[in-house]
Amino acid sequence: MNYKNILSISFLPFASILGQTQQTNTDAPVLDEIGVKDTQLTSLDLSRATILSQDTLETRQVHSLEDLNGLFPNLHVSGNGIKSFGDVITMRGIGNTQFFGSPGVQMYIDGVPQGNVFSYGSDLYDLEAVEILKGPQGSRFGKLAPGGAINLITKKPGETQTSEVSASYATFNTQKYNISSSGPMDDQFSYSLGVQRSLSDGYLNNTSGRDNDSETWNGRLSFHWDGGTGTKATLGASFASHELGAQPLVRRNQADFYARSVDEDEFTKIDQNQQFLKLEHETELGTITSVTSRNDWDMNPNVLDGDLSLAATGMPRTLKTTISQNLSEWTQLFSISNQDINSNQWSLGLFFEDSEILGDSTRLVLEDNPFFAGFGADENKTTSSIESHTLGGFITYSKNFSDKTIASFNLRIDSFKKDIARKNSSSSDGNYTLSKSFEIFSPTISIEHKISDNFSTFATIGYTEKPGGFSAFTNKEQSAFETEEITSYEIGFHLSEKSWNFGIRGFLNDIKNFQFEQPAIGSSNYYLENAEEASVYGLEIESLWNLSGGWTFAASYGLTDSEFEKVSTLPALVGKQLTFVPDHSLSLVLGHELDNGLSYQVGSRTTGKTFFWDNTGGNTKDVIDSYTLLEAQIGYTFNDWEFNLFGTNLTDEKYYTSLVSSLKPLTSTNGGLTPGPAPGVAGSPRAIGLSISKEF
Repeated sequence: MNYKNILSISFLPFASILGQTQQTNTDAPVLDEIGVKDTQLTSLDLSRATILSQDTLETRQVHSLEDLNGLFPNLHVSGNGIKSFGDVITMRGIGNTQFFGSPGVQMYIDGVPQGNVFSYGSDLYDLEAVEILKGPQGSRFGKLAPGGAINLITKKPGETQTSEVSASYATFNTQKYNISSSGPMDDQFSYSLGVQRSLSDGYLNNTSGRDNDSETWNGRLSFHWDGGTGTKATLGASFASHELGAQPLVRRNQADFYARSVDEDEFTKIDQNQQFLKLEHETELGTITSVTSRNDWDMNPNVLDGDLSLAATGMPRTLKTTISQNLSEWTQLFSISNQDINSNQWSLGLFFEDSEILGDSTRLVLEDNPFFAGFGADENKTTSSIESHTLGGFITYSKNFSDKTIASFNLRIDSFKKDIARKNSSSSDGNYTLSKSFEIFSPTISIEHKISDNFSTFATIGYTEKPGGFSAFTNKEQSAFETEEITSYEIGFHLSEKSWNFGIRGFLNDIKNFQFEQPAIGSSNYYLENAEEASVYGLEIESLWNLSGGWTFAASYGLTDSEFEKVSTLPALVGKQLTFVPDHSLSLVLGHELDNGLSYQVGSRTTGKTFFWDNTGGNTKDVIDSYTLLEAQIGYTFNDWEFNLFGTNLTDEKYYTSLVSSLKPLTSTNGGLTPGPAPGVAGSPRAIGLSISKEF
């Protein structure tokens, strides 16, 4: 492999400043995309995190986690089409497995952890900004995030009462209605409220069964108390309710890209509620913080017609999958930190998490088909319980060697205990009870050096681990993951002037025991394994120009080279690109704002080639080629009214957000049945819409 030579060349301009670093690896110096205007993000250092402001979220039509694809270099969401269930989120190649592996990228809302990836609230609403933190995050929010973190920052109350209502209508009878309100209740109490109602008829052309229609409610309410003596408290709650039609899963290489005809009336129901309490108290030593949260997520059920209908073959058959799943989680963070920016900074913290995942799936039901009668049982029923108990502690220390150089040290230790109890109706090796403990040690050293007022450089080296665990979708022999070990390196610089910003970073993740989970063709189980060695390296470039005459241009690019280097159990994967990890991403946006309240913007998002391997390692055709989505927006602001005409995927690109290589839909060939290409989750076609909002 030649990545070490390439990285060496890339890092030559920075070799002279190795040994001079950034504040902690929780915050890598990068850019906010379009700036943050008229916001209350004073607590964020925008030079240290990639920030997407509320304005950018609205103009670029970012309504879900999947919409973040392409906007942040080397952040990718492989969307399964049923909110977050089955999604894989990767950052610099570090991510989760589809079925209940530990997250590589942890999501938070205002610093409160959101459980496992399948339970992440995929709808983005009532937000002040989205903050992206890359590389291992050992102390920023308490919970270990080995690959990076997504922090959703909600709107906070100001000194005056503000409210906003908005409505939008777009193609496919897609409707969204939002209400938000915040402000003081008296001298000490304030509140913030956000509610969203969304509906859509969906874009599938389903001649039988439901389309991918949806009806969704989202809401959050929080109360804030400031005693004025250094003591603050926030009590918050949120809920989500989703009623979804068919998963947008379609056959590949068909004449009508969005065509579907199924025997089952598919649907998914998901409900979620979360509560949290945050307490802060300032002392002479530092600020003491406590964050307590409870999260309950329930999918009951998800129904899928797994054969995508074989009616066309003349073979009467129904292949049906029904999955119900529940997550219950409690977390607790205690921390103390000094906030004096003029002195050396430090923090100490203790984090606890207790979670349980209950699953009940009937994965194969074959009905009224004489062809399959000779195979005996026509049902594969699995029930499972996965429990996880985590106790972690961390310490960070940052020392100012001079007014230009800061060095930081972060040490974290975690203890995990995980248990699984599984029963399977069709195989004896599917019935088992297992327990395993994992001890994880995560140190990180960072240095930042400010060469001038507008030029800074940084370097980071760290080691972290992603805990092992269990999968409920395989047999006893392959049920357990080993701990994934990640040694990460990062180096780069950041330039800024009054009218422009530019940042570039090079990174390398050297991975031992890389966790992966792949479909097992010819079996109802999944193939679960650890690759002895894998690597991910690349570059990330972000830039912003505020041009004369009200013009703004922003560009970001991520290049990722990922590779299985050693896989003893499946050598066919060696040398191949990691599953779910695109090889590049690109975002471009050009905007113009006029003095009369009129503005317009055009942008594009590109996602690179992505592979989806099965247990053979030879399915090279199960790949999503690079695709680009074009968007545009025209806005007009008048007094407290705002009007936006928007379009997404304007070139009507036909693309998939994920492939499901465990399904091989059969076709009739010479009197027999032949597996076709793995189906894909179809992305949204062109959509045009209008939104109107009123602030008062």
